[in-house]
Amino acid sequence: MHFTGVGTSPLLRALHRKPTTNWVCAHAMRILARYLLDVTVEVDGAEHLLRAKEVPCVLVANHQSLLDTVWLAWVLPRNAVVVANKFISRIPVLGWFMRLGGNLFVKQGDRQSIKALFEDSLRYLEFERTSIVMFPEGKRNPSETGALLEFKKGAFYLAYCTHAPIIPVAVQCTYPLYSWADCRFRRGCVIRIRVLAPISTESLTEEDIPALIADTRNDIQKACISLSLAEARTKLF
Repeated sequence: MHFTGVGTSPLLRALHRKPTTNWVCAHAMRILARYLLDVTVEVDGAEHLLRAKEVPCVLVANHQSLLDTVWLAWVLPRNAVVVANKFISRIPVLGWFMRLGGNLFVKQGDRQSIKALFEDSLRYLEFERTSIVMFPEGKRNPSETGALLEFKKGAFYLAYCTHAPIIPVAVQCTYPLYSWADCRFRRGCVIRIRVLAPISTESLTEEDIPALIADTRNDIQKACISLSLAEARTKLF
């Protein structure tokens, strides 16, 4: 599914437009997802992504599986990179594509890795005007109910330091649709995503960060529940 991405990445890398690699390959993945997996992705609130055309933003989304990188292709800004666990960089094909795209990797629990991630993220936001996509749960959370893990501070502290707007993104609970553990995937399914209104960090103080984290998590959780209810109503009717 990621071979088209690998094919286009070297060309764009040669043109020194690494973050744009992700956008081009995202569109390729959208086509492949539609025709190979027979999946439809519906995005509500796409107008909120216009903010990322004006200024670099920090997008924060819930994280359920490796396929999140496919579904988020529908909302990826033109200039954006994704923060991922370092082990993904070693996965054949997907890892190659992500490295070539200039995406960022972090080794959980490693202070040096976390420090390097923060410095690279600052460079992208402040000097390369590139948005950052982060998963504040910190790891994949294949919850059967869609309940979110507690959010980590990193994405929000980064937004505070750079005054970058935060754009929350909610992906419906996908457990009823597919599960790696159970080796099942429902072809012809609909994945629902909701983009919430951007949150300004211009007047944010460091003391405001814990409340911001809690409020953003609560908003994404509510959106996830709403999207799952929409899925249930579709089954009924």
